[in-house]
Amino acid sequence: MDWYNITDLENDRLLSAIDHAEDAAMKLHIFRTGLIPEHLRKYQQAGNMAYDILSEREMQVFSCRLVGQTFPQIAEALEISVSSVKTYWRRAIAKCRCNLDKYM
Repeated sequence: MDWYNITDLENDRLLSAIDHAEDAAMKLHIFRTGLIPEHLRKYQQAGNMAYDILSEREMQVFSCRLVGQTFPQIAEALEISVSSVKTYWRRAIAKCRCNLDKYM
């Protein structure tokens, strides 16, 4: 695509994408520094809680699912069966549900 041949619609989309990227980068920076607005801190606390209650394998499966990996993909990556992945996923969800109430 030649920049001098860009349409108005393409220009608007490009500017919108840049704005969204800058906004996401700012939010990520704020999250990494720990400067989280008070009304959002409960989510950080709930996320930290997961590290305290999940087993190492449950945390691996949970993390993979959160980034969109499928059960077969996780099974292959962790060299375990799909059935085991689903079991670890169910356990992680059950543990998180039981403990989320105190943060929400």
